[in-house]
Amino acid sequence: MRNRLLPLLAGALAVAALASPLASSAEQYGFELGEVEHPQTGVVTIRVRVSSGGEFAATANSMRTARAKGKEAGGFTLRLRLTKRGLERLSGARGRQLRLEVEFAFTPSAGQPRTTSKKLIFRVVKKK
Repeated sequence: MRNRLLPLLAGALAVAALASPLASSAEQYGFELGEVEHPQTGVVTIRVRVSSGGEFAATANSMRTARAKGKEAGGFTLRLRLTKRGLERLSGARGRQLRLEVEFAFTPSAGQPRTTSKKLIFRVVKKK
């Protein structure tokens, strides 16, 4: 009996996968986080793509709240900066790196708010 159900179950899963096409994460969740860069000490930039207009915010302890507003779907770069306390923690951190869990929240003009968190590393950047 068990051997007969396995092909039936596999066929049902294949049909279900074909019936629901995968949407991009920006469409599905309202926003998508992209590339992270470290342009200077205590600053991180991150690319964000949103599926519609609305308000976007990023918060964490020892970090200034970064906000952005948009009227339509698209992408933008969000600049995240440490507070004075965060810079002090960074200067005393092992490896000259500070890891923070940043909470990202997107509130679309029409729809439910979406949130996610991501661990980001703030670094001491050497001047050239």
